[in-house]
Amino acid sequence: MNAHDNRPVGIFDSGLGGLTSLKAIKALLPHEDLVFFGDTARVPYGNRTREELLRFSEQNIRFLQSKDVKAVVVACNTSDAMARAEVQKEFDLPIIGVIDPSARLAAEATLTGGVGVIGTHVTVTSGLFNLLIPLYNPLAQVTAVETPKLVPLVESGKTHETDAETVAVLNDYLAPFQNGAIDTLVLGCTHYPLLAELIGKLLPGVTLINSGAAAAQRLKDTLTQMDLLADRTGPGAARFYVSGDPDPFARNGGEFLGEDLTGRVQRQV
Repeated sequence: MNAHDNRPVGIFDSGLGGLTSLKAIKALLPHEDLVFFGDTARVPYGNRTREELLRFSEQNIRFLQSKDVKAVVVACNTSDAMARAEVQKEFDLPIIGVIDPSARLAAEATLTGGVGVIGTHVTVTSGLFNLLIPLYNPLAQVTAVETPKLVPLVESGKTHETDAETVAVLNDYLAPFQNGAIDTLVLGCTHYPLLAELIGKLLPGVTLINSGAAAAQRLKDTLTQMDLLADRTGPGAARFYVSGDPDPFARNGGEFLGEDLTGRVQRQV
């Protein structure tokens, strides 16, 4: 096996949220080229069937494979929960999820054992966080809450404290975690770190686990172990593809990344 590999890393999500993974990967692995695909024509994934998620995930990975990626990050907790283990059997490249690394980080972070999880219907009902977090920390008590309204709000760019609807929805969803019920909260969807500032104000003192950042560390460990790290000295480049309208993604994604994505997002058909 070659000691280095300058092919890009692929990242996919149902939409905008996977950019939280991309941002974390860029910070941790600045020399890697990245190819991002957001399946914005079919977002949200949180209410999809297992069969749909298997099909979408396979299609997304095949698209990224057409860009000659060396590894894929499933930057979508829902796809990770329902499809990643199955589709891994079909591809001869590392496919990294977000749930296991997030669960491990939460288990290590909690001091009281009180751990909350917010996620889509599919992610929460899969029970994976409830299984994995106590596996890494037997003292952990996990409370998982479905938060289906958050992904559409993030996709619409409603992520600021001036967005009254978002604040009201978060207040409702986070009620079970207030008054010291938890000391650690897993943002169990890569969209949710875009709401981290608001969530932090509603749950002061609670450690927030960013699933995108956790997956970035797992990616680095995997590429290192497999001798797949890039050996370029300059910064890597990022390419962006979506299945829906590129303009809202470029606008809202550019705001989050602090970059001008105008004209840099291509529609994949």
